[in-house]
Amino acid sequence: MTNSIQCENIVKKYKDFSLKSVSLTIKPGYLTGLIGINGAGKTTLINIISGLDTDFEGKVNINGIDIKKNTSEAKQEIGLISEKLSFFMDKTAYENGVLLGEYFNNWSMEDYYIWLDKMNIPKGQQLYQFSKGMKKQVMFILALAIMPEYLIMDEPFDGLDPHIRKVIWDILIQDVSERNMTIFISSHHLNELDSMCDHIALINNGKIVFEEALDHLKEGYHKLQIVLECGDDMYALEKELKVLSHQMMGRLHTLIVAGEIEAINRTVEKYCPLINETLSLSLEEIFLFTLGGEYDELKEVMG
Repeated sequence: MTNSIQCENIVKKYKDFSLKSVSLTIKPGYLTGLIGINGAGKTTLINIISGLDTDFEGKVNINGIDIKKNTSEAKQEIGLISEKLSFFMDKTAYENGVLLGEYFNNWSMEDYYIWLDKMNIPKGQQLYQFSKGMKKQVMFILALAIMPEYLIMDEPFDGLDPHIRKVIWDILIQDVSERNMTIFISSHHLNELDSMCDHIALINNGKIVFEEALDHLKEGYHKLQIVLECGDDMYALEKELKVLSHQMMGRLHTLIVAGEIEAINRTVEKYCPLINETLSLSLEEIFLFTLGGEYDELKEVMG
């Protein structure tokens, strides 16, 4: 697949952490979310994909361009929004746009102006006078004005209020639709990824656990609320299902179960349930229960 970002067997070793043979394809025209607990390897992987770190084993190709061998050429295809704010702080928003535009072939000063106005960013004020939230908004605008084929974002919404996040999402979705822009985003705002992303990749302890379409992913996990005619039968039922979580309130059992729903229901029906209801499962719940362990423990370390 030429028009894509392809990561092949990426290995990056640190003293106390490493990426372990990570392979991943970021498909064109889609919005892919990268999720994982703090320290799982999200930022390390994004730095490698975006060309910030080329000291790694394996390959990263951007539309067939080897990012190690042709870093500058590959970066022409990428807009990056990271946790680190990189600007000319003593320059105005206008001056930052002029300076950055010299480095990118498809830079659009017209769109840069339009987005500054949409977010009410003063063009003539030096950036060191801006709040952290305003600086983050300028970073979004600069990345979009590059007119990138791929927009790569690492925790981009930290420090932004809900209104600005919605404005930015609206702009991003419009660009995905109109320009077929591809987005790869790491975020702990899982509710936003749940409603916006087409694909989800989960990284844990330096390894990709899965990467697949969100709709398909949700088909493999189910939340059931069950009341059995004979309560003691629940122990036998659990042994027949792949149960990731089990909570009980009185006679009502709430189970998170992995598998195909028709097969699950056939198994449950053997135990004459008085109630057998399937509820929608959120991306956050899938994330927490896929990693194993207790919900509250994982939510605490997720960040």
